Amino acid sequence: MKLIGLGIVIIQLLDIVLHAATDQLEIIRVTSNLVILTWLATSFSGRVKNLFPISLGAIGAYLLLNVLFLAREGIYNMEQGDSLRVTLFVLLLLTVAFSTLLIYRRNTHTK
Repeated sequence: MKLIGLGIVIIQLLDIVLHAATDQLEIIRVTSNLVILTWLATSFSGRVKNLFPISLGAIGAYLLLNVLFLAREGIYNMEQGDSLRVTLFVLLLLTVAFSTLLIYRRNTHTK
């Protein structure tokens, strides 16, 4: 489970670094990354017994923030020649897939 968590952390940090390197830091996207990083820190701290509602809330907030970003900025990146935001969709898909796997593994492991 720690390996899955580490993968999610790497994805979030990569997302932030890519945006900083291309001078495209967006507060909504960075906030969504911080939501996931905070959730992971809480999850692995061992301080919270019932992580399921917190996990669903974190993933939901992450998705909502990214949908708001897409609604506001569009699915095409004007700063990169009107190209589809492929990187966003890949990072989003990986984050949700790994997070879902982590939640599933944690729930089956604790039963």
